[in-house]
Amino acid sequence: MFRPLLVLTLIPLQTFAITNIEEKRRAADADGWQSSATVGLDAQSGNTKEREWNLGLNTSWQNAEHRAFGWYTRTYESVNDERTSDNTFAHLRYVHNFRATVGQETFLQYERDPFAELQYRFLAGAGVRFQKTWKEDQLIRQGVGAFHESIKEDNGAGDEEAQLTRLNLYTHAETPLGYSHILGTVYFQPSVDDTDDVRALARFKMRLPLASNTDLNWQWQTRWDSRPPEGAEELNHQTQLSVAVRF
Repeated sequence: MFRPLLVLTLIPLQTFAITNIEEKRRAADADGWQSSATVGLDAQSGNTKEREWNLGLNTSWQNAEHRAFGWYTRTYESVNDERTSDNTFAHLRYVHNFRATVGQETFLQYERDPFAELQYRFLAGAGVRFQKTWKEDQLIRQGVGAFHESIKEDNGAGDEEAQLTRLNLYTHAETPLGYSHILGTVYFQPSVDDTDDVRALARFKMRLPLASNTDLNWQWQTRWDSRPPEGAEELNHQTQLSVAVRF
């Protein structure tokens, strides 16, 4: 099934090191393949020459026992032929459901954002997911796992590389509330090698249907990093308001 999605963002939301994959999971009501692709290009010439393009690819396959999904995004910007932004993100995940409530997950992830001093970040991990569903749109998921992190950053005095292992603990819940749908996710990722190195993410989202194919989304997110990159704050809050149109 191919289902494009147009999102009009009114307040931008940045991408952070912890990636919330819960909204990428497909509902259990359809087996087989489902894919989508988005391409964007914005160009300006005259006194200032600006170019911006982005590419997004999403694909998944599933049945009652096995699920695999992945996505890729790339964003590039330049001003007067000088590159100002160049972000790459890729994630691949496999889920084996042993029972309706228990599943095992493995994943790979790659990120690159040199303008945020991130030369690369590669993750390889696995874990166990527990899920309880009361209704089709009311559920809670809890995950316990770990991943190996290989990262290379520019700390201002040169490149710095690190290899470490982190625990990956998360809870995700969804429930209807009147005409809206509420989603909440909390991630906690302490380092096994250094207990003072901790990352956490909390996200709350409300989705309100405006029409049969149009939703108004409001999202609030807070991120905490006990050892952020140089020049970044430990605690960050962000809000996003968007309109999503399915066609």
